[in-house]
Parts: sequence; structure tokens; C-alpha cells
Amino acid sequence: MTPPVQQNQPGFRLASNKGYVNVPFDLYGDNILVRVRINNSQPIWLIFDSGASFNVINQRTIERLGLKTKGSVNLNAGGGPVGGAFVEGATISLTGVEAFNQMIAVAPLDALAAYSGRDIQGLIGNNFIRNFVVEIDYAHQLLIFHDPQSYNLSHERDGIQLENRGGNPFMKVELSLNGRETITDLFEIDTGSNGTFSINRPFAETHQLLKILPKASMAEGIGGAGLGGDTKSIDARINSIRLGQYTIDKPLVSISQDTEGIGASADAGFIGTELLRRFTVILDYQSQRMLLKPNANFKEPFEVDMSGLEMRTEANNFKVIKIKHVRANFPAAEAGLREGDEIVAINGHSATEYDLDKLTKMFKREGKEYQLTVRRGDKVIRARLKMKRVI
Repeated sequence: MTPPVQQNQPGFRLASNKGYVNVPFDLYGDNILVRVRINNSQPIWLIFDSGASFNVINQRTIERLGLKTKGSVNLNAGGGPVGGAFVEGATISLTGVEAFNQMIAVAPLDALAAYSGRDIQGLIGNNFIRNFVVEIDYAHQLLIFHDPQSYNLSHERDGIQLENRGGNPFMKVELSLNGRETITDLFEIDTGSNGTFSINRPFAETHQLLKILPKASMAEGIGGAGLGGDTKSIDARINSIRLGQYTIDKPLVSISQDTEGIGASADAGFIGTELLRRFTVILDYQSQRMLLKPNANFKEPFEVDMSGLEMRTEANNFKVIKIKHVRANFPAAEAGLREGDEIVAINGHSATEYDLDKLTKMFKREGKEYQLTVRRGDKVIRARLKMKRVI
């Protein structure tokens, strides 16, 4: 028997009389992807993003849904600022979960799908998330939305204090660069970032991180793409990161080289999903507390893509995989692969059998060899790549 719909408070509704609802998600490219309806629309895929103050949806999608926009909005996003309009009073629904009177920022996000290789139409942000106590069970790929009246972390002994900055959650983090000196600051909890741990350029410059860290522990970061455009960074391996009572040994951090956008902001940086997925994460915005519970992935080593390839798909054809950038001193550069090459086969199998998430995981396996066939103009080129750990 289907339980009656329970009205909890004016802002949201859970279709359960248990005080919580389970919503499955896809973990793709270290992004939490959820199927969402806007005002009872057909479902669209959005990234569940605790690093976004507001919901953000692609302008083309809003036009297709027939929603009227108004005013203007400016978003400080990865890669630079993004301008657009906004929609007010929307109802956003996941399976069994609704939030009302939602604001949606509307911006051109066509590049988001090409970068991810999935039909992603935007972000579901904190003006939706903060209605609930949200449990992110990465191991079982479940979002559990709790009614904060029946479950919260206000008396949780191991709860970690959060600070609200512009509607986004921040927590205190201790960085150990070399096992001796430590740096402590507030870092944003960003489930919309598919990296491990990102440090903003001003913070890195203030603490002279690029001078302190050994050259052998650093390499050119794989290029990223925020809503505002491409991003640049340097990857580095540090001694440890301490989150609450847990110490993460030998993690990778990404040090931003951006001159605008989030990577150039005054905040210290943010914690991404590649680190968070090693826990079950419970976020309680109203009590301003968080709980971390290590899962079976806790002791997994942190690795970067060992091929040196930054890949993208076509925005309208996710089966076409092209090389966006080749990092120096990685196997792909040594094999002579270039920006613009189209990957057509891997180990004799058509590239259409792969997606970007699968390829990224494959290319993190030290010692593995792959025979790539690429198309460069009228030429077909074969290159053998052996994965090696550069940092």
C-alpha cells in the first residue's frame, strides 16, 4: 500500500509517513546524477551540487519546458562568471521528494554535457538541499532525504560543525603538506566537484604551496570545465588531510591557476566527491552540522588519470570522443597524441563501447597497457599507452 503524502512544512513534501525517502542516483564521473522534474515536466538529469547556492538549469531546457524567465543573475562559477536570467516559484521533484517556491538560475550550459559525456542539464543546489537533512550513501548510490523535524544532527556526538557562507556549507580542514607543518582553514563541501580536494589560487599563493611542495610531487592538472569555461590547475600529492576525526593519507590536491571564477576566489577551496565518496555523508543545514561515516572505499588510494589525456564528447553525440588536451610528461604525450584527435578504437574495440567515466577509471590503473586508434584528419594513427604513476 502506498503511504499517504505527508506535508511537513510549506517548503517541501515527502511522499512517505516514515520521515524519510530514499532516492537512487547515478555516480558518473564522480558526479551525483539525479532525475528531476520541474513543474511536473519530463525528467531531466541534474548534478546534486552542495557547492551551488541555487539550482541552475540550461537555458535551452528552460525554453523547451516553456518556463518564463525574468531579471538577471550573475554566478561566480568555475572558469569565470556566468550571466543569465532566473525562474521563480518552481516546484522541483525527485522520486518521492518535492520542494516548492524554488529559484532556478538560467544560463547557457551546453558545454556541460560535452564535458561530462552525459545528457546533464544543470545543477540542483542548496536552495533545494537545505530543506532536508540529506544522507549521501555513496556505497549504495542512495540519497536519503530526512524530515529535519524527525531526524537531525543537533545532538550527534561526532557531528562536525559547519559554517554557512552564501548558502553553502564549509567545514574546518587541516592540511599537512610535509608531515610537519599544518595549515587549517574552512573549505567548502562540494558534491558537484568531481575532484578530490581543490585549493584556490589566492590561498595557495598566500601559503606559497608551489614553493613548499617538492617538484616531484606535482604535475600539470587535467583540465576542467566549470559553468564559466575551462579551468587550469596543478595536481600535487601532499602528506595528509584531516576532516573531523578522520585523517586521509597521501591525497591528491588540485591547486587552481585560474585568474577568475571560483578558483580565484578568496575562499580557501573545496572538498570534492573523489574524497567524499569514501564516506557516507550526512548534511544538516539547519543544525549546521555534518556527519562522516567511512565506507568500504575509505582506504582506496588516490590516483590521477595516468594517460595524460583530457577527453570530451560532442555535445550532440556522446559516442564521439575527442582529445581536448594532452598533458606533458604523460604516456599520451610520449606516444605523440595531439589535441583534436578522435579516439575511434581501444584495444580493438570501437570507442562507442566506452564512455568518459569508464575510460577515466581504466586510465587510473598503473601498469595497464592500451592500444588506441585515433583519427587525425584523413590519417588513422595507432598509439600504445602504458599507464604510469607520475605523481
